[in-house]
Amino acid sequence: MGAGPCRLCKECDLKGGCRHRDKVRPSMEACGIDVFTTARNNGFTINTLDSYKCKANYFGLVLID
Repeated sequence: MGAGPCRLCKECDLKGGCRHRDKVRPSMEACGIDVFTTARNNGFTINTLDSYKCKANYFGLVLID
């Protein structure tokens, strides 16, 4: 799972479904995961940013079956 919005298309086809199902990486938030709690529970420091000048940290998730 990726971090941030999908940028594969200029505009998402909300009615017809994803045009890039083989490439898309949904965000954790889109799947209902509380990223802040998950990161903190696994020892990572994560805080909300108060301006665009703040350094952002990005988190992803790999699920193995």
